[in-house]
Amino acid sequence: MPTESAALRFRLVSVAVLSLFAAPAFADLVATAVVSTNSSAAPFDYTISVKNTGTADIGTFWFAWTPTPASYDFLPSSPTGVSGPTNWAAPVIHSGFPGDGYSIEYYNNGGSPIAAGGTGLFHFTSNVSPNTLLGNAFFPGNKITTSFIYSGFPEVGAATRLDASVAPEPASATLACIAAIMGSLLLWRKKSAASA
Repeated sequence: MPTESAALRFRLVSVAVLSLFAAPAFADLVATAVVSTNSSAAPFDYTISVKNTGTADIGTFWFAWTPTPASYDFLPSSPTGVSGPTNWAAPVIHSGFPGDGYSIEYYNNGGSPIAAGGTGLFHFTSNVSPNTLLGNAFFPGNKITTSFIYSGFPEVGAATRLDASVAPEPASATLACIAAIMGSLLLWRKKSAASA
């Protein structure tokens, strides 16, 4: 009967041998995405800047969509003027069941993936305002901008969810700047009056 120390040695040797044949660790599939527009009224021309902050290439960026628990599309209306990096496909997806919206399935179709540290620019036009894009999707736990990235083709291999952030409308940003300037001037006047 083997001793306890012999059994322990056998387990340690087994783990060491198995680790030699184990698959290499998967690269990180991580990104950030920012939706912005210079349009102050509909139709809004949007750009989505996807920054690869991981170590794996990105081959698919599926915007306004989730695969779980079923395939749901979140844009309230069909986008137009859809494009991505060179040789990336960009079909607009709509499942057609009641309440479902639209999504854009951007994927590498013979071009270059978004490499680690790189950025991909994606475009679409919509009557949906930036303030609406900031909202929650009809399916709980998701934003309208909920998206997924894949290292290769859509729904193949590992996936990572990301909620794209939305830059404020130019008109809103301008109003915020004016309000900040006015507040600074008012504060400066109060300080000047108090010191006089």
